[in-house]
Amino acid sequence: MNLLVTILLGLAFVTIFCFMICKLKVFRRLGLAPKWLLLLFATKLVAAFVLVGVYRIAYNDYKKSDVFNYYCDGLVLYSAIEENPADYFKMVSGICADEPQLKHYYDKTDFWYKAWNYGLLNDNRTIIRYNAILDLFTQGNLWLGLIISAFVAFCGSYLLALAMLGFAGGRRWAAIVAAFLVPSVVFWSSGMLKECLVMFSVGLLMFSWTALWRKFGIVKLLVVLVAALLLFLTKFYVLLALLPGLVVFSVPSKFGAKKLLVSSMAVFALVVVLFFFSGKIFGYDLVDTIVKKQHDFINMVNSEANYSGSNIEIKELEPTFVSFVTALVPAYINTLLRPFVTEVDSFVKLVCCVENIVFLLLFLLMCIRFKQIDNNQFRFVLFTFCFMLVLYALIGMTTPNLGALVRYKIPVMPFMLFSILICTNFDLLKKLIRFCNKKDIDSVNSQTETKRKNNGSRCARNKTN
Repeated sequence: MNLLVTILLGLAFVTIFCFMICKLKVFRRLGLAPKWLLLLFATKLVAAFVLVGVYRIAYNDYKKSDVFNYYCDGLVLYSAIEENPADYFKMVSGICADEPQLKHYYDKTDFWYKAWNYGLLNDNRTIIRYNAILDLFTQGNLWLGLIISAFVAFCGSYLLALAMLGFAGGRRWAAIVAAFLVPSVVFWSSGMLKECLVMFSVGLLMFSWTALWRKFGIVKLLVVLVAALLLFLTKFYVLLALLPGLVVFSVPSKFGAKKLLVSSMAVFALVVVLFFFSGKIFGYDLVDTIVKKQHDFINMVNSEANYSGSNIEIKELEPTFVSFVTALVPAYINTLLRPFVTEVDSFVKLVCCVENIVFLLLFLLMCIRFKQIDNNQFRFVLFTFCFMLVLYALIGMTTPNLGALVRYKIPVMPFMLFSILICTNFDLLKKLIRFCNKKDIDSVNSQTETKRKNNGSRCARNKTN
């Protein structure tokens, strides 16, 4: 596909998506004017292209990075369209996808098979299939695929903002900022990576779950199941991390704050028991799997072929309760605070470091200027806390690389920011802004009055003359 055709098709895709944003009623529910929604969509578009640009600059052999690997593997599956369309649909749908004649396609890919999978779902295949489906509309063009992925990411953020809006307590801006404007989330979720599908799935799941919680409906339940299935196929551990929080969220609305808190503690106690006795209860040992995954990940990033300056030391786990408990604090430090200022050696790390500092400052401001919240908002905060505790523990204990760490932790970041914003009293800041505006207005009025008097004096002198 030549450059001119790519540009024309790109403009056509962008025009279609902009028309949908401006005209579809679903995009009116957030209460934002179309021009602001288009600006937020443009932010996703820019981020998608910047992501590819950063990978091309940062990697000497950028075609071996995740952005391009999944895209290239998708092209391999898409190549079956010309040879045998039936094979393409088998590979993309997963129906009869293990037939012998398909093996020669799989052997050409780099990520269809995993070196270590521990008997779990191979989620690489989901993003490869996603890229292969995009190729139907883009004819295998990377840039057109980025435009579609940016719109998918925008829809995910929009659905998440709608889910948050019901708990904003009049602070619509908090839902918009949290869902659309967290830099790491915008950057990593806007391209053709797993994070794009993860954030879309999380947005759809939270939107449908909160709607189902308010009023039961079969359609809402079906959407919940579809969103959960997509998230399971894309990154199943994110769904596992969400489950305790979703259970807490489902506690009857008549429960007060104390009962909600007790319920969340009971859920967590149950999760810990199920986790450490998973081998006996479910026949699959999650503890042993996480230990093996961590050891394999450490060996992989420390090998000569994969070594990078972003590797970090983490405590090697053992399949014991004590080992996991002692690894929790370092895990939370890594996920919440790293990269440290002393570890910044690239623009991406600088942005992540500044982002962590801003989150920390906002959290301190919340502690100083805490705002009373209602039971439903407290329910959302508890959900966020449960989600964060589980996901950050899993990531922090198993990820020995900062580049992977800052990507893997993004699903919980919008929830954290929103919870902080709705729990912070900004009245003092509002008064300061009003005071500054009043001073500016008084200054303008004073200058206007002075000019009026001066003009009056000139007119009087002119009449006298």
